[in-house]
Amino acid sequence: MGRVWAALLRRVDAVKAWGRGVTERSRVRWPWLDHLIRTVHRYQSVKGDRLAGGVTYFAFLSFFPLMALAFAVFGYFLAVNPDALKTLESAINQQLPGLAEHLQVRRLAEARAGAGLIGLLGLAYAGVGAVDALREALHEVCMSCEPPMNWFVARLRDLVALVLIGLTLVLSVAVSGFAVQATGTILGWFGAQESIVAAVLVRTAGVLIGVGGDVLVFLVILRWLARIRKLAFVLKGALIGAIGFEVLKQVATLLLARTLANPIYGAFAVIVGLLIWINLAARLSLYVAAWTSTSDGAPPPEPTPAPMSGYE
Repeated sequence: MGRVWAALLRRVDAVKAWGRGVTERSRVRWPWLDHLIRTVHRYQSVKGDRLAGGVTYFAFLSFFPLMALAFAVFGYFLAVNPDALKTLESAINQQLPGLAEHLQVRRLAEARAGAGLIGLLGLAYAGVGAVDALREALHEVCMSCEPPMNWFVARLRDLVALVLIGLTLVLSVAVSGFAVQATGTILGWFGAQESIVAAVLVRTAGVLIGVGGDVLVFLVILRWLARIRKLAFVLKGALIGAIGFEVLKQVATLLLARTLANPIYGAFAVIVGLLIWINLAARLSLYVAAWTSTSDGAPPPEPTPAPMSGYE
């Protein structure tokens, strides 16, 4: 029995050695595969899933004040242009499918004064905390060798990043919704609004504008928060992140639709759907940061030790 077990172990070791050899040869032959493996290794070495969980927690807390502030802005806009409500609901459903019905967009927009105040106060705490959690997670993934910033400077940068990301997302949702609406209207002039071609064109217009907005978001994440210096790597990473984020949105169309329709979740359907979506988005952001920070193929530098005082 001992000989059989020893022979089996030798066979397993031989298979492992063969697999490692194939992997190493493949990495030499295909640089993209080598880069992908280095990305996964970096993400796993810093416990990326755990970091994404921390980002998810703070981002979830900041989501509702952010939505309240956004609805306050749109509420003042809808007071001038009431016909834009359907466009807003369509744009929200395109980003987070099925959410507009549960949020009661019209009522939130009508309570714009109170929603704006709550949104500002909530973002002052939860929003900056979410960006701070994301920044720290990005620095872990990128294995940044830069010394920590002064507490005040770090919070100021977080606030600027929050404003930039928020404006980009709001503009992306608004422009995407109006573009889809305009495309449908133009096709309606030619009597092709119900055709398959029209559906494809409307969907494509929304996706392309969404990708453009997502590129700007990932530029802020990689350049401003992660502080990756090489612009060429940042641009490639932002494009990859935007495409991945758009794919995530399409997958979320099915995932969130099932979650929101599942009677088991009941009143928690929106909360569960949001948590899943935010966590997947956080993981994607950290994977993109890992890919961008390993683009040069060099080993990560040793991080600079934190000073004893004066910094966070």
